[in-house]
Amino acid sequence: MSLVFPNALAATTTNLGLAKGSFWFGLVCLGSAFTGLLLILADRGTWRGWPALAALLVIAAAGLVVRLPAGRRPAAVAAAAVASFAAICFYAAIVLPNLRGIDSSDSVFLSLPKIAIVVFGVIVARTYPGVTPVVVAWLIGEVPVAATSVVTGHGFAFDVPAFSCMAAMVLIIALLRVSRVRTRASEPLISLASREDRAAAQVARAEQMSSVMVHDTILNELAVVGAVAPGVLGDRARDQIRRSLAVRRAGSIVVSDAATALLAGDVATAVDDARADGLQVTVTGDVAALRTLHAETSTALALAVRQCLANVAAHSGTDTAELTVIATDTDVCVLVADSGVGFVEAEMHVDRLGLRHSVRGRIADVGGTVQVWSAPGAGTAVSMLVPRA
Repeated sequence: MSLVFPNALAATTTNLGLAKGSFWFGLVCLGSAFTGLLLILADRGTWRGWPALAALLVIAAAGLVVRLPAGRRPAAVAAAAVASFAAICFYAAIVLPNLRGIDSSDSVFLSLPKIAIVVFGVIVARTYPGVTPVVVAWLIGEVPVAATSVVTGHGFAFDVPAFSCMAAMVLIIALLRVSRVRTRASEPLISLASREDRAAAQVARAEQMSSVMVHDTILNELAVVGAVAPGVLGDRARDQIRRSLAVRRAGSIVVSDAATALLAGDVATAVDDARADGLQVTVTGDVAALRTLHAETSTALALAVRQCLANVAAHSGTDTAELTVIATDTDVCVLVADSGVGFVEAEMHVDRLGLRHSVRGRIADVGGTVQVWSAPGAGTAVSMLVPRA
């Protein structure tokens, strides 16, 4: 089966991840500018630049506003944009005249707040798709700083770091959009591949069930015919062949109500049939729990038990077997054990379908598990665990 992440969910999670990363990157930029400016002011012992720190906090608050669910509203976005514009103007007007060494608009102390505003624009882009919010955010940071630099007599210099950050965010958003368009265009092919996978799985299941039914009916009856002396078949052999033919007519792929009725659909019938064929079967445990199983599970378990008992009669070298039922709140376990010759499962020929398909395959189809314990001369125990639900 092909596992495909839904496009709508993929877009949402991608936008959310990009917005979250942008928010924290913006805070790191503002925190770096705040810490550097604070250390410089403390070292110089001047108070003239302290109000600039408050401006950085305003920009951080604007980023927090647009990150909140309520910040997706146009009024909140507009308020955050105005606050950021005013704060960066105020910040540049204080920092440029009062700090020596800051003589142009591309100083690191001015680039960091501008980059923070740019990445906060990426957060806005999750609500207003496209690159416009990022470009507008870059202008909100760049224009006031450039204008303030010119007005205060400082030289204007193109801020390469801030522009590069804006260009990188624009490129990321554009590539994500192209990727989503291509993914949506490939949806029909993905859907077709999924349908083909499901069809192939159904064919494989049909082949497995057909093999199981052939093994449990036709091959068994041929073995019965081959084991009797030439002449008219006995009543028991004829009845067994009639039951097998009835099962085949009821359908081999889907366990229908008709097939369930013909097979009696429970473990008790499988035990009775084995006893009728001469096998001595001792039943212990919580047998009543078998009545709580779903009809399909009960049928699969009955057929698997029937095969286990048939294996005991045909291959174990003993005519006795023990069936134990153990139940919990969620599962029912049926254990079929004998004290016969045993075997090594890994050495079984590939043509031996009984344990592989009739037992393991059937139990797996209803969500159960099978464990086999056997060794030459030590007997065999087959545990079949199936869910109650």
